[in-house]
Amino acid sequence: MKMKCKILLVLFLMCIALFNSGCIGEGLTADQIAEKMEEKQANIEDTSTTVHMIVTMDDEVRETEIKMIQKNPGMSKSVVFMPEEMAGQTTVSNGETMWIYDPATDQVTVMPLPETPDDFEMDYAAAIGSILNESDVSLLGTEEFDGRDTFVLIVVPKEDDSSFGSDMKVWVDEETWTPLKIEMEIEDEYNMVVEYRDFEVNTGISDDEFEFEIPDGAEVIEIDDFEDLFPVDMGLDEIKQASEFEVLVPSYVPEGYGLDSASYSQTSIVSGVKESVTLFYSNEDEMILVSETFYDGEKDSNSLSMMEGETVSVNGEEAELYTMYGGTMMLQWETEDAIMSISGSLDADEMIQIAESME
Repeated sequence: MKMKCKILLVLFLMCIALFNSGCIGEGLTADQIAEKMEEKQANIEDTSTTVHMIVTMDDEVRETEIKMIQKNPGMSKSVVFMPEEMAGQTTVSNGETMWIYDPATDQVTVMPLPETPDDFEMDYAAAIGSILNESDVSLLGTEEFDGRDTFVLIVVPKEDDSSFGSDMKVWVDEETWTPLKIEMEIEDEYNMVVEYRDFEVNTGISDDEFEFEIPDGAEVIEIDDFEDLFPVDMGLDEIKQASEFEVLVPSYVPEGYGLDSASYSQTSIVSGVKESVTLFYSNEDEMILVSETFYDGEKDSNSLSMMEGETVSVNGEEAELYTMYGGTMMLQWETEDAIMSISGSLDADEMIQIAESME
């Protein structure tokens, strides 16, 4: 999720910036671009759109469709329509309180939102300037998309390790400077197309849309403090004492690696998750992450369903071995109470050896 948000934010800033940075008209400084961006956004009171995303990997196609509305200041609502197993999942925020509803479990998580400091401002100039320095952009022309006039841009990163890491084709709305369609391919590993359909601005969305009525009979999980969602760094002995589950620790890690830190969380917005533990092992250059997610009831191991894994054995039980972006490996398997995973720049034999040593 965090990576997806980062990509969309980068795309948003980049499209606005690049449209003004030499593609059309005279070049502008980062400060001037930021001013123009804020000028456009200042005129937008509310937006509504249906976000449709198609990801293709190894001939498998995964479609996601989410209806989203937003209104200043800080109000939002999203409803998932696809994939089918997530249909109906709803997130609503009125700027002070957030509700997250999962119809599959009939659970509603309610939490207060942290206050945003009055003097908080995003440094648009710095963000846009960084993006401009990382990319080469060309204007293909203009095109109508979903009934709106757009500029069509080709964006090519100058370096392989840039913020977005791949060539992109972007359709930018002339009226709002918002990307309405994005096509990108990551090193022949997967292709992603994101479309913002039925995009509308300033339609006068009522504040009532951002209040959630809890369904009768739904289980309500209340989180008192937003900060409780973030893992806390703790010593391994402290985690074992705090957890109601048996926390497993590898007795084997490759030579040169040692336990660097550990984190523990007893709160989650993911249905069924009771606790999570992450152990960080490092040497001078690399890191190994050992994660344990403990569930109260049915476990959700579908987060990697778009990836094609290799079935291997861990202590006689089936596990899935995945090759992640950049060549990193991830090994995932289930225990009675948890979904376990190990990730790092290791070969399959070492991943399995670490897993089989956990006790």
